[in-house]
Amino acid sequence: FDFAIQTKNKTYLIEVNYYNSGGSKLNEIARSYTSVAAKVNKVEPYEFVWITDGQGWLTAKSKLEEAYNSIPKVYNLTSISKFIELIKSEQ
Repeated sequence: FDFAIQTKNKTYLIEVNYYNSGGSKLNEIARSYTSVAAKVNKVEPYEFVWITDGQGWLTAKSKLEEAYNSIPKVYNLTSISKFIELIKSEQ
């Protein structure tokens, strides 16, 4: 994981990436993080968070949408403020 944030309630294990271009790598990344999230989220008090953005996702929208529907905490640069507010509320 790129980093972790621990609050009173949870420990968030966070992956962060940005993709300038598309390609098959994005499909594998989305599939991989969906699998990781399912495993991590089964273990209390951990929760997987994926922060991703970039023009590359324009060519892999369906895979990103699948991941978004499977991983409870997926954010981009526009929505990251929601996660920040969540962290603040748990302090």
